[in-house]
Amino acid sequence: MMMMLIFYLLMIFYLKIKNLNLIMGNLIMLVLIFNLFNYSWIDWIMIFCNLSFNFYSYGLILLTLWIFGLIFYSLNMNMKNCLLINFLLMISLLMVFMSMNLLLFYLFYELGLLLIFYMVVEWGYSENRWLSGFYLMFYTMVFSLPMLYIIYYMYWIECSLMFLLMEYINFELYELLFIYLLMSFLVKIPLYMFHGWLLKAHVEAPYYGSMILASIMLKLGSYGMLRLMMIFKINFFYFTNFLVIINSIGVLALSLMCLCQYDMKSIIAISSIVHMGLLIMGMLTFLKLSLIGSYMMMISHGLSSSGLFFLVNMIYKQTNSRLMFINKGMINFMPSVALLWFMLCSSNMGSPVSLNLVSEVLLMIGLISWLKYMFIVLIMYCLFSFIYSIYLFMFINHGKIYIEFKINNGLLVEYFILMMHWIPLNMMFLKLYFI
Repeated sequence: MMMMLIFYLLMIFYLKIKNLNLIMGNLIMLVLIFNLFNYSWIDWIMIFCNLSFNFYSYGLILLTLWIFGLIFYSLNMNMKNCLLINFLLMISLLMVFMSMNLLLFYLFYELGLLLIFYMVVEWGYSENRWLSGFYLMFYTMVFSLPMLYIIYYMYWIECSLMFLLMEYINFELYELLFIYLLMSFLVKIPLYMFHGWLLKAHVEAPYYGSMILASIMLKLGSYGMLRLMMIFKINFFYFTNFLVIINSIGVLALSLMCLCQYDMKSIIAISSIVHMGLLIMGMLTFLKLSLIGSYMMMISHGLSSSGLFFLVNMIYKQTNSRLMFINKGMINFMPSVALLWFMLCSSNMGSPVSLNLVSEVLLMIGLISWLKYMFIVLIMYCLFSFIYSIYLFMFINHGKIYIEFKINNGLLVEYFILMMHWIPLNMMFLKLYFI
């Protein structure tokens, strides 16, 4: 099944289909084919050449196919290099989520970093893209390259790197080695105080780069951490309190930081770090409800943040500015887009009936069950999340118009892409029986 999927994707690309509608249709057909399976299983299925998928990777594979399908639909067919890089990145991300071997997981994990680095440097917005690319590579490589040594050290101890076997062994590493192995994923999520690279990368990356970074690349860290939790159960118990404290401070500090921003992309990028902080805290409780909530947060955040970045691009390509002071009163120029701004901002803050609400409720139940005093942090998180989401929507769409622009109301294909973000996000709550 895995090899058939890879062959089918390669066939679509190399036949040089000129109609992007066909590419989109084929990718969504793949999503529907995958959806024929019942995804309530926990064990690996369809194992072939160290590739497979299970409950934890299934939704992320669907998310990858869905987001890249929408990106291919929005790109111009004349941008052949851009299409090729996006296609290779999609394949590498699919391989990450399908890998059953830790070394194979690491290799595709690093390949994705190199491709997103090239994307930021080649198609970034300004000359600062080189600095952003340097931050991206410096943060991720410094913590990722020593991970290769740790992987070989684990193989020397247990003579196996298969997830299927390692999850049933009470594996334990020395504290320093485990910290470094864990940091390689926490920096990718990213953890508060190690998040500087993400803000710079988002600001300089093209819109499709931001969509990939927010919706899928951040999930590599949380997915890798989820795999580590199943292998190093003993080690995690020593660091849970420390990591929860750091993320509690980070969630509140970054939520306030959102209210000080004037770049639309910066607000969405910082809100992504806030949501990932809540996700890490929930996962560290080791409760089944929290793990399911964090898994749903990965999918819901991927759709909502990707849609918001696409909305920012719709405004930027007509006004050539992402500053909120310049882009005030957009409801007068783009009245139809204002509704989509409200729908995606409300989903981002966790309003009914979006999957964000379900995931946040499950995470909060798990955190309060773990420590009842966490409700103080969570109340403040909910309040700040509501404030900065409404702030983003109101500041852009309402207020006095400072500069007169010649702006159209957007293309039909752009509305289609935005609705394909919002509809799954708000319809998936109908299939939550596996909880």
